[in-house]
Amino acid sequence: MRTYKPTVKGNGGQIVKVIKELEKAKKPIICAGGGVLLSKGKYEVLSFAEKNNIPVVTTMMGISVIPTEHELCFGMVGNNGKAYANKAMAEADLIMVVGARVADRAVNQPELITKNKVMIHIDVDPAEIGKNAGPSIPLVGDAQAIFAELTEKDFESDYSEWIKTLNEYKVTYARKRNPNPKYVDPAGFIQNLSSKMQKDAIYIADVGQNQIWSCDNVCIKEGKFMTTGGMGTMGYSIPAAIGAKLRRPERQVVAVCGDGSFQMSMCELATARQHNIPVKIVVLTNGYLGMVREYQHFTYQDKYAVVDLSGNPDLEKLSGAYDIPFVRVKTMDEADDAIAKFLESDESYILEAIIDPMDLVK
Repeated sequence: MRTYKPTVKGNGGQIVKVIKELEKAKKPIICAGGGVLLSKGKYEVLSFAEKNNIPVVTTMMGISVIPTEHELCFGMVGNNGKAYANKAMAEADLIMVVGARVADRAVNQPELITKNKVMIHIDVDPAEIGKNAGPSIPLVGDAQAIFAELTEKDFESDYSEWIKTLNEYKVTYARKRNPNPKYVDPAGFIQNLSSKMQKDAIYIADVGQNQIWSCDNVCIKEGKFMTTGGMGTMGYSIPAAIGAKLRRPERQVVAVCGDGSFQMSMCELATARQHNIPVKIVVLTNGYLGMVREYQHFTYQDKYAVVDLSGNPDLEKLSGAYDIPFVRVKTMDEADDAIAKFLESDESYILEAIIDPMDLVK
């Protein structure tokens, strides 16, 4: 819109206030959302965090702002986030929220994150600031521009004890799983797959259990994690992968979906074949709309309704119909070789992993 002229450069007075609060803080944390990626500001945010030794957590849409194996990365926050990430947010005395709405899915109990702490909310859209939680210091502007300016500022700080505490939480509150050895463990499979992907690869998660397993276990190096956030649109991953591959043909693109979400856009296999767009697709098959089944398991004591996918197509035959290479993995013992073939191919490829129908994300 011609009339839309957002504030890009942050207010100088507010930036000075931020620096003063950081000097006083003992336990600061940066909570990075998808707005950082939209602003192309992840380098600036990471540079600021590294220079000042400030830990970083992300919302679901902010995954890949910081490499997941980085020493300052403490995972995703929110209802489906890591316990130690949420604990870090709860115990911090200063939170820098950047490019995030502070909605309830992204941040547990947003009305409480301002209690007994300083909250700095940075966003290019002033309507987002204070919408769900009132900040101590609002800062309107573009994340890239603001963090470039913040990085130029020097201040005295020592957050080493805070980092040490968070690393202890990482061990203490790590999620423990007991996967069924008769099936593929989706968490272990995603760790294995993503760690072997190229360093600048694009990992695209669909909606459902596959999304949460991906958020919790994906290994992002210099690449990008993509998923559909607030709208939660099932069937997103395959068309998104086609679009990502068209935009970045030199990069490896992998879509991960469940058998439910796959069927919502499997017709796009024809698009990929027609236009010779080589996308790789992982289908985690459990015969259910898994996230809804899990909800019905806990809330309605296994009284299931409209979640059974027993009419699933045979993906091997479907792949053959489109002349797309296919491999099916039934146990973790088969995973290494299948992943290697899947990633080495220059063609479109479908990998189906059979997972326990009763497996849970929690």
